[in-house]
Amino acid sequence: MESPFGKVFYLSSFALGSFIAKSLLDQYGTLPFHLFYSSIEVHSYDEAYNYLMFWLMKEHFNENKSHLIASTSLNSEMYDGNDTDKSSTDDLYPDQTVDAEWKASLANTRPLLWTPSTGTHRFRFMGRNLALTREVEERGTVVYTRTEKLRISCLGWDSSALKQLMLEARLEFSQKEKGKTVIYRGTKRYEEFIWTRSTSRPARPLSTVLLEEDRKHDFIQDVQQYLHPATMKWYGERGIPYRRGYLFYGPPGTGKSSLAFAAAGFLGLNVYILNLGSQQLTEDALAQLFQDLPRRCLVLLEDIDSNEVTSRRTKKKRKGRNNLTLSALLNLIDGVAAQEGRVLIMTTNHHEHLDPALIRPGRVDFQLEFKLTNRSLTMQMFQNIFCSPHPNIDLQNKYNQNELAPLNQRDICKFPTSNGSLNVYDPPSLSDADIDELARAFGETIPEYTFSPAQIQGFLLGYKTSPEHAIANAEAWVQKTRNEQSQRVVGEVEEIQGESNPVEDQKESDISGDESGDQESSDDDEEDATQSARGC
Repeated sequence: MESPFGKVFYLSSFALGSFIAKSLLDQYGTLPFHLFYSSIEVHSYDEAYNYLMFWLMKEHFNENKSHLIASTSLNSEMYDGNDTDKSSTDDLYPDQTVDAEWKASLANTRPLLWTPSTGTHRFRFMGRNLALTREVEERGTVVYTRTEKLRISCLGWDSSALKQLMLEARLEFSQKEKGKTVIYRGTKRYEEFIWTRSTSRPARPLSTVLLEEDRKHDFIQDVQQYLHPATMKWYGERGIPYRRGYLFYGPPGTGKSSLAFAAAGFLGLNVYILNLGSQQLTEDALAQLFQDLPRRCLVLLEDIDSNEVTSRRTKKKRKGRNNLTLSALLNLIDGVAAQEGRVLIMTTNHHEHLDPALIRPGRVDFQLEFKLTNRSLTMQMFQNIFCSPHPNIDLQNKYNQNELAPLNQRDICKFPTSNGSLNVYDPPSLSDADIDELARAFGETIPEYTFSPAQIQGFLLGYKTSPEHAIANAEAWVQKTRNEQSQRVVGEVEEIQGESNPVEDQKESDISGDESGDQESSDDDEEDATQSARGC
């Protein structure tokens, strides 16, 4: 028979154990549970957020879920919402069709995307049970922000399945970007500047950039040699900073930015664009942006002549227009703490306006001039527009890489219809010899070194299916464009004179006022003298 003392001891021990367990749980919260599972957290202000969200969409994660979030974008805060690749039928999500995507494009709307709601969702991966938790974070910094956090977890200390999932998600996302050039821009988000993914576009074939082939080849070969792994070692052994700078200069519309984007796509580099003229960009923010650059990338500073920071120091500058100084920019380009391994390209319409310190050797190692079109380039543009194969380029020998295959005449003339099919219209059948003959006639009509490639391309795009009409109307277009350019120049001169005349008028007014004042003072003196004489 059990004694009453034993029951009392048992109940007392149970009560004491329960009290201790409750006290530990209240004091340490969920700490004991962390000892039994592994987890990986991803925040919405990091690009890895996009990897995981895209993977969830690809794996039909939401098909059997009853609690979802509807949105038009899966992007993290590093994306600015203008990503053009989302309209490509190559990137359709599992529940979308070409028909739905095309109709949405026509209606200027974006398809709905379904993502897991906030809370915890269970799924299996690599034979293991995993959990996805979606939470909202509120950060009370200088500016209140509301972000998201994704956490994947599993029981046990082995996190290999979680790491494999993230690696697989990153690989699938990179496959989505294959053959595209991803563009980032330095933008201000909340209280700091960050690199925001702006868009991704199909890699532009180098053969579509209108520039003499030998000069194009020299540039590409120089960049390729710089990016070769052996080059970094060679620089290091000789104590030379591993950096390379390029300057593209020439009139607007001559292909400076086009070559930069084509080179980035050809070499597999992401493009990072920065506007030095931003009124909010400080020296500290600029330094942070350069510090955040990856080792292999292309940094593009466009139209640097339009910024007072980079202009000649002898030129009078207006105060309070920019928070940057030339010395700060120079230190970021080739200072002691300057980033290495990146390709820096600066473009300008007027290189003579730049401060010599900015483009000296060591900061700018390769300069490339872009000119208005000559007859050869005009003919080449005509051939490209009207579906003739691009001029033959021995890319294996020149660039040691494969160029994208050029489109033929029927491929370029295919446009999707509202029912998802392709509507093919056939332009007049012309042989290569016919196109070449028409190109020569067009080249003779367009005067050399007068128009930019952008101007000629804009004209030709109005006659995509009728090259004969393009030639017939070319002379009238030349005359009209020349007149417009002349009127524009006259207007700019008058505007400059109008800005300077008020100052001269003010000076003349001041002089006239002084003379008038002197004359009035002289008349008063004479009148006073007369009155004094009369008084005497």
